Amino acid sequence: MNATLRPSADVYPLPQNVSNLVSTCGILAPREVEIVSLDATGLRDLIANTVFTAVEVTVAFSKAAAVAHQATNCLTNFLPQEALDRAKWLDAEFTRTGQPVGPLHGVPVSIKDTVGLVGTDSNCGFVSWIGKNIATKDATLVSILLKAGAVIIAKTTLPQTVMHLETDSFLGPTVNPYNTTLTSGGSSGGEGALIASGASVLGIGTDIGGSVRCPAAHCGIFGFKPTVGRLPRGGNKGLMVIQETILGTAGPMARSHRDLELFISVILAAKPWELEIFCVRMPWRAEGIVWKGGKTPRIAVDKLSRAGLVVVECTPWKAKESWELISSLYWTDGGARVKTALEESGEPMLPLTEWILSQNAKPRTGEEIMQLNVKRELFRQAWHEYFQSTGVDVVLCPPSAGPAPVLGTSRYWTYTAFWNLVDAPSGIFPTGLSVGLEDVADQPRDFLSEQDKEITEQYSPEKFIDAPLSLQVAGPRWADESVMSAMGIISDIVRA
Repeated sequence: MNATLRPSADVYPLPQNVSNLVSTCGILAPREVEIVSLDATGLRDLIANTVFTAVEVTVAFSKAAAVAHQATNCLTNFLPQEALDRAKWLDAEFTRTGQPVGPLHGVPVSIKDTVGLVGTDSNCGFVSWIGKNIATKDATLVSILLKAGAVIIAKTTLPQTVMHLETDSFLGPTVNPYNTTLTSGGSSGGEGALIASGASVLGIGTDIGGSVRCPAAHCGIFGFKPTVGRLPRGGNKGLMVIQETILGTAGPMARSHRDLELFISVILAAKPWELEIFCVRMPWRAEGIVWKGGKTPRIAVDKLSRAGLVVVECTPWKAKESWELISSLYWTDGGARVKTALEESGEPMLPLTEWILSQNAKPRTGEEIMQLNVKRELFRQAWHEYFQSTGVDVVLCPPSAGPAPVLGTSRYWTYTAFWNLVDAPSGIFPTGLSVGLEDVADQPRDFLSEQDKEITEQYSPEKFIDAPLSLQVAGPRWADESVMSAMGIISDIVRA
């Protein structure tokens, strides 16, 4: 790739908003700028119609990823040569057969550090894990994507422990492309920053408390957390992969709603339940409102009502109780695995690691764990009964207490973690709105908790300028298709 990178940011100062840097830096040719402006579905179709080759798409996105990383610190593994070799093979196969290799032929995909890719490491944000988790086999998701013709261009950053709603580790923080004083979210914050920068079109994140949805919301892209068991998890590394008290799931992150559907339909068309026992045998089968203040939900409600959707205002349900329970389910060893991983190298514990371990993390006996599991199931049943009583199809709500927080301050998880506790599918879409200097603090309201009050009162438009504003759609367990469909309808109306 004949690209000359600019000097680093300390020599070549960058603006606070670097979301358009990829297209304006001069490193990409005009045709490459056109390529990186497309979503996955659009790229897939144009490659299949021979408008672009897999090689030129890969070169364009590899250049873009290099630029995005310098601006946001979003990569753990940069794979331009491997990606280029793969793209050359795809082009050769296309020439030989006259057909694309699969439904994602030539589409660039990025993956979170935890996701196994042959020959690459997964350190999960720990110095002591460096070089100890080099994959000898691709994760199930990666294997399916490669068979579908995708090109893996990079692996992306995550936080120490993989349990922050920010992305900070020994590599330093990953920042928000729209405002580099703010976080990109976490724990899949590298994916959020890379896609929002225009340097990837599809990404694999993971989510056990908001780790797909939080970065998607903060970076102004689309993300989806399915019901646990809908997508495969084989080959994913981490401290909590098989902790049964609360399970995480992989989920797609993308530039468009249709790309989320493309990702999941490709994965489930491969029948992953035949590859691993974890997956439910459920092929992809192709509206209520709850909010607490903020201009974004109010605008959405007005638009949806005018479009003819029935909007029902609901009261937030057991928010404080939900956090007390799920935070107890996260660390039933009291954080012993985290402390061991840090002590092995002498790595300091970061403040947000200290904070999450202060949230009900304690060693539990077998009996205590069993009782927590009982409480979890009773909570899920109570939520199910409440949801059914409302008569609504989906819930529309904020994904966080406000826009992307200032670095180091993300300590309120309930807007996303609630849906992990009840194992409900939920997705994020950008509204097209962002924070402007004309915005004012919200009117006084009832807060969900003291923490909600504290975080909300930190808001000032000057601090959060240009931060994207997003919304979350959630629905009943196993109703992933309905939630995905509703998210598409609602996002089209809100963004119109």
